[in-house]
Amino acid sequence: MFNARQTSPLGNLLRTMLAVALLLAARTAAAEPGNDAGALPSSSDAGLLASATDAPADAGPAAKEPPLDVREAPFANGDWNWLDGQNRQPNSLLVAGPVTFSVLVDVYFGWQFAQPSDHTIFPGTTAPRHDEIGLNLVSVGAEITGLDGPIGRLVLQAGDNVATDAGQDQTTTRGFFLSQNALEFIQQAAAGWHFHVMHGLNVEAGLLLSYVGLESYVPEENWNYTHPFLSDFTPYYFSGVRTQLYPTQDLKLELWIVNGWQTFGEWHETKALGELIQWRPGERLTFTHDFYVGHEERYDPHALRIYSDNSAQLQYLKHVGFIDSAALALVGDLGFEHRALAASGWMGGASLTNRVEVGRFALTVRGDLFYDQTQALIQQLPTSAGVNSALPDSGPFLGGGFAATVDFWPSPWLLCRLEYGHRAANIPYFSGPGGITAPASGADASTFVPDLRKSDDRLVLNVTLRL
Repeated sequence: MFNARQTSPLGNLLRTMLAVALLLAARTAAAEPGNDAGALPSSSDAGLLASATDAPADAGPAAKEPPLDVREAPFANGDWNWLDGQNRQPNSLLVAGPVTFSVLVDVYFGWQFAQPSDHTIFPGTTAPRHDEIGLNLVSVGAEITGLDGPIGRLVLQAGDNVATDAGQDQTTTRGFFLSQNALEFIQQAAAGWHFHVMHGLNVEAGLLLSYVGLESYVPEENWNYTHPFLSDFTPYYFSGVRTQLYPTQDLKLELWIVNGWQTFGEWHETKALGELIQWRPGERLTFTHDFYVGHEERYDPHALRIYSDNSAQLQYLKHVGFIDSAALALVGDLGFEHRALAASGWMGGASLTNRVEVGRFALTVRGDLFYDQTQALIQQLPTSAGVNSALPDSGPFLGGGFAATVDFWPSPWLLCRLEYGHRAANIPYFSGPGGITAPASGADASTFVPDLRKSDDRLVLNVTLRL
């Protein structure tokens, strides 16, 4: 009979092989990254081992230091809520995991003192209807903010503001498979990646809000409700690629490659280029410079547009007496349009804005001036059947005006505004009593001449809900 307590050569060999296997497995586990159990220290580790022995019993492994752009996020070293062109609300309440949602409803009542018969307030991009309660802009969006790497956003929009901007984009008439109906209701749609380089590096591609100009496309973010000529005559959106680099916490550099000047498509076979530099040396001072170059004339492939926008903002009072904030914004633009098939010319202008905030109220006064030698940038009459309607006077344009705006915030999520604006120009440019819309049919349709005047006065009431 076999006795289990008896040993045999085969049994001894099996036990020896098992012991060797267990020893090798233990050494392999000890050598794996992050597993220090059972590791044998070398002579060079003696000091570290002594320190570990002296450490508290519950001390775990040292936490990995976060990247520089996480420890010192861009522009996180100051309070920037006073800036023009930036949302002044607290952080959004609509956050779900890595996604931040947004909702905006912008309602207005516009009154143009000329009382145009067609209710069309021209020119302008905001509040373009007379004697009507209108929906200027409504948008819903989602932005990826909580993932390490992927970034992007999708914002859908509708309203009168969409018709005055994206609705006038004529590059959609060049060939097929590009249409206003497909794109004008998308305010932003971009996908990209964030890199932990310096204080942050972002690369995004898609439909993006413009980098040219001080003011934001969203009126709620601006000190005034309506825009100065400088903003109305420069782009509000681009289709292309944007690279953002933050070399330091207070410095941002951007490089853009886009299809064209506020266009979904492009007129010619060359992409446009742009750059932006923004420096915030202190929380009460900021400087911004941007530049654009591209071929923008529809029928002139050799035309070249060069444009530069520059601004400085200064908060000269902060929590002084009953004044919470008082700030100035100065903008200066200069550009040149070279044409091979028509006259070339200069364009440019300036605006100065002052804002004083007291509690839930704010008062903003703005003055602006713009010159366009060849009407390269000023808004032409609204498009009809895909064809631009040129102004009756094609000479140099010189215009300016002022606006006064009173803001009231009953809640951080609700803004109420009252604004009065006056404008004037050297040529007939603003809607008159007869309006600018030709009859749909009849003998007068072919002979209609838009009723344009040299001055303009407007009054706007606005309520904006934004979450």
